[in-house]
Amino acid sequence: MKNQKKLIAFMGGMIDEEKNSNFIREMERECRESGYIMLAFGFSEMTLWNQDKNNCEMKLIEIVSHLDLTAIIMQLEFIKSEYLIEAIKALGKKKNIPIIAMEKETKGCINISMRYNKGFSDIVRHVIDVHGCRKVNMIAGFRGDFFSESRIKAYKQVLEEKGIPFDENRLGYGEFWDRPARDVTRRFLESGDIPEAIICANDNMAIAVCDELIKHGYKVPEDIIVTGFDGIKKCLFKEPSITTVEPDYHDEAKQLIQLIKNNEGRSDCDIRTEIGFVLKLRDSCGCRISTDTLSAEDVTNLFDSYEDVNWAVTNINALFSQTAHLESMKELSEVIKKSLWLWERDFQFVCVYSELLRPEIPEIGKEEYTTFFSFRDEVGSEIGKSFDAKEFLPDFDKIIENNRISLMIVKLLHSGNHIFGYIVEGSEHTTNRDIRRFEELGMTLSSAINNVVANRTLARMHREMEKLSILDYLTGILNRRGFVNELNRLIDMPFNRDRYLTVFSIDMDGLKHINDFYGHAQGDFALCCVAGALQHIVNRNGICARYGGDEFACALITDQPVDLSPDTFRSRMDNVLLTRTDVQEKEYEITASIGSAYAPIDYKLNLEKLITEADKKMYEDKKLKHKGKVRES
Repeated sequence: MKNQKKLIAFMGGMIDEEKNSNFIREMERECRESGYIMLAFGFSEMTLWNQDKNNCEMKLIEIVSHLDLTAIIMQLEFIKSEYLIEAIKALGKKKNIPIIAMEKETKGCINISMRYNKGFSDIVRHVIDVHGCRKVNMIAGFRGDFFSESRIKAYKQVLEEKGIPFDENRLGYGEFWDRPARDVTRRFLESGDIPEAIICANDNMAIAVCDELIKHGYKVPEDIIVTGFDGIKKCLFKEPSITTVEPDYHDEAKQLIQLIKNNEGRSDCDIRTEIGFVLKLRDSCGCRISTDTLSAEDVTNLFDSYEDVNWAVTNINALFSQTAHLESMKELSEVIKKSLWLWERDFQFVCVYSELLRPEIPEIGKEEYTTFFSFRDEVGSEIGKSFDAKEFLPDFDKIIENNRISLMIVKLLHSGNHIFGYIVEGSEHTTNRDIRRFEELGMTLSSAINNVVANRTLARMHREMEKLSILDYLTGILNRRGFVNELNRLIDMPFNRDRYLTVFSIDMDGLKHINDFYGHAQGDFALCCVAGALQHIVNRNGICARYGGDEFACALITDQPVDLSPDTFRSRMDNVLLTRTDVQEKEYEITASIGSAYAPIDYKLNLEKLITEADKKMYEDKKLKHKGKVRES
């Protein structure tokens, strides 16, 4: 598809994480000024590890392949799969556009990275040079992780530079999050060799370390200095505020846009550039700068975000309560339209695979996707237009040309590797909370659709199992249970009140003889022939069943009593069987003994007694036929 505005695809995971959100917002500002639109494709954080070619994340790359792009940006801190990386690079080569690799050097790409080593080295030097610390411990991220190991390397280099021997006991792995960082902190304290400073590989671990030290009676920074890394806003909200290093996102976005402008139409770029960090000195090292404080806007945004989260939790629970037992995608679309006001942005679009809707809406065409919900120009709609994958969105060109949106976020709707569709959202000025809300919406919709699909599948399986439980496996007609259940249902229908019920008991003759002399396959054939003849006789006025073995039953509901003699019923069976050439070719006869009984359908009707009476007459018919054969012989 061709657009006047130039498109950039950003591909990364955990896009709602603060540092990713900060970068995305800076890119949005730069795109607005430069006439670009960035489409941020959020990879699932659950499927980044152990990725293979069958993983659902490849679907995002397929979606990207249909767009007329100027460049692709890969955020490699959160794309761990080499297969995915190679697939994105191959797409860039095919489109002859530059691929920008962020955070990890990749051959054949424009490489742009933060000066992590310098930023981390600066904070280690500050602790040693300014505060005179010699017992400097470090909490790294995951063991073997590229970013974790690079920060360990910087830590060791500064120690060597300052003449401080590296001690393995002063290094721990906090896995970039709270609980493991607390565990490492307790290990440091229990060792008895109390550190003067703890340098953390990210801010979340630094916050956890401060809390754990205070919990154990230590003062920060008086007893132990703590520092973080990444510059997240939460560092300012803590007591003490956390000394950290903040990336220069504004400079990064400006450089990226300039690199894209300079390399349009090239897929063979080999450029390297770096972005600096800004040292943020605060209370956790005792060097707080008075101007580096929370602003009134920060506090307001925090309160608004907190209030919005509460609303989101309430409404997510309400949505789940409404959809937990739904079996209809059409009903789900209606519920979503009523519920999505909470997440309402300038533009929202949700599509699902058309095959998910066809069981309920057979007229849906052959197109791969169908609009499930959309919000555009302040108007919301439910299930709408179907479209092919190459369109990305219906009327996409008009959407991007006729509004002021510079950023759209895209995410798959899926459960594990079961993809349902995707969601797209755009706003004129995106906040970090908007991005987080988009992630919440994607997860909520994925769960709701998964519930409906699962419920629908379970309902279908239940119907099939129920059907199997009331049908005879060989003949396909009702079994004894199904016959009695269906007969009771018909008797209870008001329409049938004061009409007549006639029950026939049928026992096939000579089944053992057929099995013994012609084989069980022929016996099964004969049973199926009887079943087919009975179905033909009752037609629309009744039901028939195989009770088991060679026993069958029929029931008719009519306005007048049906009093058929056994010979008349047999004659009707013969008339049906004689029309079949496969029956006429057999060396054996297919016949049966018959008995019947009827009664009016009223409060006096005793179904069990009526069936017993028909059985009795059937046995009488069998005896008469047997006597006749004896006399003939």
